[in-house]
Amino acid sequence: MVRADLFFDLDRTLWDFDRNSREALQEIFVELAQPNLPEHREVDTFISVYEVENEKCWKAYREGRLTQQELRPLRFRRAMEELGLVPFDGMDSMAEALGEAYVQRAPYRTALIDGAIEVCRTLKARGHRMFILTNGFEEVQHIKMANSGLAPFFDSVFTSDALGYKKPRKEAFDRTLKLADSEVRKAIMIGDDLECDVHGARLAGWKQVHYDASDAPTQPQIWRRVRGLNELLDLDLNTANGSGN
Repeated sequence: MVRADLFFDLDRTLWDFDRNSREALQEIFVELAQPNLPEHREVDTFISVYEVENEKCWKAYREGRLTQQELRPLRFRRAMEELGLVPFDGMDSMAEALGEAYVQRAPYRTALIDGAIEVCRTLKARGHRMFILTNGFEEVQHIKMANSGLAPFFDSVFTSDALGYKKPRKEAFDRTLKLADSEVRKAIMIGDDLECDVHGARLAGWKQVHYDASDAPTQPQIWRRVRGLNELLDLDLNTANGSGN
């Protein structure tokens, strides 16, 4: 019997990114932006616009069109523009301040996806080696792990910053496998992102578990799908032979 090595994505798979992010965004917008904007905007409207612009910026970052330093303020600048605010004196400095405050506060939030600790504890007790493989920034992902209580269950955290490659690039998976002293037949990627986690792992030859709570039909090429983390405990993860396709 071969125990699979389990590689988890972090944001939206174990760490409740949406809840933690929205709480931090509400704080910093009310404190730093709302009192200084030339026109009033509601915080809920700001958050909904920001989340759209953030996804666009992250896509550009994954594709190498933005750097980390450019991404952090740009998503806030674009959110203000999409709120219909005419450019004003101090808009750029406000975007910089919001970007800095967000990075300082959001990673320290500790909300997890339902069942995360219990599932990680059980899988660890069953003898699986467990790792994090994330596109998140090096410094903030380690903060999330330490403060949320997840760190004791994982052997290592592999970030795109440290790897030099971002998911879904095959090189990110190959490099991770080497650093983890694992092999393709033992590797299972578990994540919420269909492109980065699932398709990326599949192209690298790994088995993949798509964490997806929606009612969308499961794509046939995906090895397994779970709608809740607790369903991982019912999967046969003790033998991981084959190519993973």
